[in-house]
Amino acid sequence: MGTNAGRSSVRDAGPAPFWAVFFFAVAFAWVESAVVVYLRKIYFDGTFDFPLLVRWQDGRHVMDPLIRIELGREIATILMLAAVGWIAGKQPLQKFCYFMVAFGIWDIFYYIWLYVMVGWPESLMTWDLLFFVPLPWVGPVITPVLIAAAMVSAGSVVIGYLAKGYEIRLCWYDFAVEFACALAMIAAFCWDWKNILQVPAAMERSGIPNPFAWWLFLPAFGVAVAYFAVTLKRRVLQNLP
Repeated sequence: MGTNAGRSSVRDAGPAPFWAVFFFAVAFAWVESAVVVYLRKIYFDGTFDFPLLVRWQDGRHVMDPLIRIELGREIATILMLAAVGWIAGKQPLQKFCYFMVAFGIWDIFYYIWLYVMVGWPESLMTWDLLFFVPLPWVGPVITPVLIAAAMVSAGSVVIGYLAKGYEIRLCWYDFAVEFACALAMIAAFCWDWKNILQVPAAMERSGIPNPFAWWLFLPAFGVAVAYFAVTLKRRVLQNLP
């Protein structure tokens, strides 16, 4: 039996909040791209290629003290995007959907602006370091772009329903399914972390990404998208007067 934890209905005054979120995300993506260009110059000699420059001493990974600042920056980035969603939305589900839209647009334009700045990535299959903490998240550029596009699409659809006055009731297990799929996709990104960090071992670790864990990513992504598409119609209950 479901719950009414995700019960939501609201009318928007117009498209202004959506476009405000859109332009913020596009501009914020430029800032993120510029920061990454600087970080690559500082830590990786300006290159976007693998292997990463890592250092091990006495069996321990020696991390630059600035990594803590980088961790804080990544957390602050998510909080800023969440804050925009919170301001733009009128109730919890709408706020979360605006966050998804902001995050997705920001992520897509992050790669667009990097290409404008330094001509990278060369293609959607180019490998990228998505996050570096607590483990390196690595995958072809197309993988985060697919997730970002799905977030923008899903968030926009729900925002559209709410703007027209529809009521949406989501059950706890709807969130559980999507969260489980997200964890599986994160696992796919981190699957090769020992090789990427070149962890000392009897076997040689090149630091060059192995074939991506498509066997884990694609089913998780497919289930997440399909579940949302099939479930949403059943959760939209009525058009309020």
